[in-house]
Amino acid sequence: FQWTPYEDLAIRAVILDEYFQNLNAWHVKVPLVNFAIVETHQSDRVLRQFGFRQPISVAPDVLDDHHRINLWQLHTDWPRFWSYYIQMWEDRYDYIRTREPIIVSKLACVPEYMPWFRIHGKPYLLSEKER
Repeated sequence: FQWTPYEDLAIRAVILDEYFQNLNAWHVKVPLVNFAIVETHQSDRVLRQFGFRQPISVAPDVLDDHHRINLWQLHTDWPRFWSYYIQMWEDRYDYIRTREPIIVSKLACVPEYMPWFRIHGKPYLLSEKER
């Protein structure tokens, strides 16, 4: 499997040049804010797909309280409401994850990762019965 989500020229056309000139922007762990919606871009969970060693994942950010907020709040000043998260985005280069390149395939993850993954991960997409 080779991760190539932005090779399609139609997709690339709508992405700002800044993100192709400084590829570190793809690896920041920051919130993405769109009006009433806040989601965390958790690039630290997929480092192997970008050619970096995969550490054991930390618990994902839980924004359940934020997911209850919706656009029905018509008179909300969203930039002010989400100012904390917007500031994190503005300072995104301060949130670049530590990355180690994969030198040989045996080093694709930290030594503790595979035992952790066997317990907590999903090594198969299909259930045991379906396999």
